[in-house]
Amino acid sequence: MVDSQNHYSVLQVSPQATPADIKTAYRRLVRQYHPDLNPNNPRAAAVFQKICTAYEVLSNHEKRVLYDHTYRPPSPFIDEPGSVVLQDAQQYFIQGVQKANRRNYATAIADFTQAIHLDKNYVEAYMGRCQARFFLGHNREVLQDCDHILSLQPNSAQAYFFRGRACYRLGHLDLAVESYSQAIAIEKGYAQAYYHRGIAYIKVKERAATQDLQMAASLFRQQGQLGPYQRAISTLKDLNRKPTNLVLNLPRNSAALVANAATTLPRLLINPSGGALQVWQSQLPFQLLGISFLFAAIAIAGVVGGIHFLAPTLSLSYSQLMILSLSAFSSLVLTGGITRQMVGKGGSWSGDFLVASAAVLPLGGWAILSGWVIQLGQIELIALSLFASSYAILSLYGGYTKIGQISEQIAAFAVPLILLISYGVTALIYRALMLQLV
Repeated sequence: MVDSQNHYSVLQVSPQATPADIKTAYRRLVRQYHPDLNPNNPRAAAVFQKICTAYEVLSNHEKRVLYDHTYRPPSPFIDEPGSVVLQDAQQYFIQGVQKANRRNYATAIADFTQAIHLDKNYVEAYMGRCQARFFLGHNREVLQDCDHILSLQPNSAQAYFFRGRACYRLGHLDLAVESYSQAIAIEKGYAQAYYHRGIAYIKVKERAATQDLQMAASLFRQQGQLGPYQRAISTLKDLNRKPTNLVLNLPRNSAALVANAATTLPRLLINPSGGALQVWQSQLPFQLLGISFLFAAIAIAGVVGGIHFLAPTLSLSYSQLMILSLSAFSSLVLTGGITRQMVGKGGSWSGDFLVASAAVLPLGGWAILSGWVIQLGQIELIALSLFASSYAILSLYGGYTKIGQISEQIAAFAVPLILLISYGVTALIYRALMLQLV
């Protein structure tokens, strides 16, 4: 008798899947549908049985060859009356899985949505759409799908995991850590959840990050996942770099820093309100500090050189101008960091340095271009000044709201206040320097 079950669709893999792909899919689905983990889901036991049957066939070479030669997918319209809607939903789901495997995520989402429309309790379709939306970066929609899944299947570790991934991308580190922790509580061996919780902890709690990354590496090795294991080990090595090693390998590290900053700079320039969050998420703390100092140095060099070119009669020396610029940058970091700790819910000091450096970069560019623009006229200089100051304000506002998780209402008041305090500190130091020249 020909098997009427599509084993490939049950395991959510394509007919061209490798044995390793099949094994990985089986382990993931077993964790998701094991009856012991889903006491409130009556469908879990039946789905779990189908998963085991599919894996038994597809994991055996001879059985798989025989199955591939004999299986014919059933028509969705030949079943008994009353089963057409459910069969249609399954067909849409299968189409969605196939398209997602080919990375056609937008059309896969449409198929999963149609399956959900026909069967409101189709957990697998919600999960398929959730993953497709995640790969497209639709993070808020991912959260909606995760909520639907958890309402139907409260012990879905995978739903908590993707909720954590989406929260992390949105900058909500506390919610991301909470979601990863819930996934781990449900499934003790969830290596990916340990790894990504470790990545989230890097920003706020390095000791906990080290513990999670070590656990993730151990689990990846036990599960035979070589690529993720090497990635976890590499992240651990970067996290645990000693200052002495950084100094001894200064030439190599400097070249890596410049290359890293070169790839980072376009993100900040193209998207001043959200680029800092992307950079902060993708870099380790010591990397963020190196990039921030490099950007600050470029901005300060631009200000010093531009002011001397623009106002050659200015009595301050290069060293005094550098002191003045460093004071402005340092006060921006300090006041921003204190504000974040007082009224924010996330972020770190490395993030404060990044936000401040992103804000002063356009000011350095303004100083360099001012000498040329002023020759065109004062209107052009005013336009350039407005452009540079708007860029700086957007960088501060975006950084504090998305990295520091300061509410938009508070940030609208805090950003001008931070700039005012930084200006006041700089003005006081300037007066002190002028008094020394008298």
